[in-house]
Amino acid sequence: MNTATSGLLAAAALAVLASCGGGGGGSGGDAATPLPANPIQAMLDPAAINIASVGWRTSTRDAFLLAAKQINDAGGVLGKRLNAIALVARDNAEAQDMGQQLLDAGVIALNVSTSTRVLNLLPQALAKGVPILTESSSSPTLSTVADQDLIYRVGVSDVDATPVLAKVAWEAGKRRAVVLINAGDAFGAGLASLFTPAFQKLGGQVVSTVTIPFGLKSGFASYLQQVYDAKPDVILNGILAADISANVLNESLPFQSGAMWLLPGTAAGNQTFLDNLADPGKLTGGVSGAAATIGAYGNSSYQSFRNGYLAQYASEPQDFTAPTYDIAMVMALAIERAGLVNHSNSPTGLMVRDSLRFVMNAPGEKVKPEAIAAALGLVRAGKDVDYAGAYADIDWDGVGDIVGQVPFTVFRLDTAARNWDASLQLIIALPR
Repeated sequence: MNTATSGLLAAAALAVLASCGGGGGGSGGDAATPLPANPIQAMLDPAAINIASVGWRTSTRDAFLLAAKQINDAGGVLGKRLNAIALVARDNAEAQDMGQQLLDAGVIALNVSTSTRVLNLLPQALAKGVPILTESSSSPTLSTVADQDLIYRVGVSDVDATPVLAKVAWEAGKRRAVVLINAGDAFGAGLASLFTPAFQKLGGQVVSTVTIPFGLKSGFASYLQQVYDAKPDVILNGILAADISANVLNESLPFQSGAMWLLPGTAAGNQTFLDNLADPGKLTGGVSGAAATIGAYGNSSYQSFRNGYLAQYASEPQDFTAPTYDIAMVMALAIERAGLVNHSNSPTGLMVRDSLRFVMNAPGEKVKPEAIAAALGLVRAGKDVDYAGAYADIDWDGVGDIVGQVPFTVFRLDTAARNWDASLQLIIALPR
């Protein structure tokens, strides 16, 4: 049994939450029940509408399942149960395996985390005609890749996020930057190419870019030597995995530098990053970052989502959870519309793709996730709707990037309390 298959077996039981009991995702039986030959195929329910998520965190998986549960509590879609299969991939290879199996099995919409994983799965999505919605893919490549209009973000491109990072560094009094990224990583490459002009425009200087082999988890001394030889006062840590990003900081302690660590959305505000820091109090230069990964605190739909997440899981929603929740909600609305306009109770992925902007964008009656039953009812009645989510009230432009008023959270690591100070949010307008 390969690693992906073993992970899928554990995930099968989780699909029951979204199923509201019975069918499709449940593992059922007892210890004597033989395991299915194809766990993913066993999760699909031919009597339901099947969607899926290949996430990178348990918290985003939980948000996807919470949305599906609420949709099913509201009556499901097209008179059927929404069968949400939500998996967590430990690495890019496992994500590729899971995504391929889901696409082959026949899901009609897929949520995938991170730019590299989305790009890796794009050829299969193109072959199957299935839209990919992503909460955590910020590479500018997604705006220009030939995707036949199949990729949609609920999150910002680095084109929009990186200038905010540069502003955080500049306003902290930093002037000499080093950028640290993974070799061959689409996210890191985009981050490096965009931070340099943004920081220079403010008056700063990027004095070096250092690349670490992708997947290296420890043994960073030689790379950190290159970083500190450049004498930076700020280091942009673009290492993709939050736990590895934290390990880099742990191994930086012997260098006794006062440089500030600057973090993008992959690590800023992330609990996994915090959990893997060995001794935050020794990071004398401080740790700060900015990310558009949390809904606006004053947004009533975000507060409704937060309360629902707390009630379901007895824990605070983490970064990227509100966008993932919105993805499942928008999938449901688009599926309902696709069925209506195509006179089908089993729409294809391409039919769903062609309805995404119609339920997300103006014009139309504003609908919110806390009133998903009413929103689905409007769609069934042939009304235009404009979804305003837990993350933000945004639209999609012609390439599937978001426009509108987007909340950026500025994070500062409180080394004494060992937690993130996330009290400051900036609302940034992303124009068409």
